[in-house]
Amino acid sequence: MQISSLQQQPALITPLTQLLFREWAAYPNWNNPGQIEARLQARNLPSVKTLTLVATAADGALMASASLIQHELTDVVEREFWLGEVITAPEHRGKGVGSALISRMITEARARNISALWLYTPDQQALYQRFGWQDVEQREVDGDRVSVMMLRL
Repeated sequence: MQISSLQQQPALITPLTQLLFREWAAYPNWNNPGQIEARLQARNLPSVKTLTLVATAADGALMASASLIQHELTDVVEREFWLGEVITAPEHRGKGVGSALISRMITEARARNISALWLYTPDQQALYQRFGWQDVEQREVDGDRVSVMMLRL
């Protein structure tokens, strides 16, 4: 497995867009592949603090991704940087790929002098707690009850 930025692997934007769309098309932010791709492109410009990491197999196939997103939820402006779009292709789940991406994203956030990293999840609290995230609140996002969590860096 190799982890790199989407900026370094631009050919993966289409397969990543398709993976995100297939997994989450029932949600408003994920039901338009063109909008997903535009967000990924904007998030991975050289001039921004945000990025998307991708994990690839030996043959170059996309295994998983994770993104550093600015203002994923916008109601609390102090919650600036978020870990999001953590997704592993079904055939690669349960192999530690997502955990490797989370670890690398924490390193990348620290390198960007980000002091806190936020996320929300409906069902993966235990995974993120192993990395040091702590529950901050429960709320509804796109019809799902989620935990908002924070990691001080």
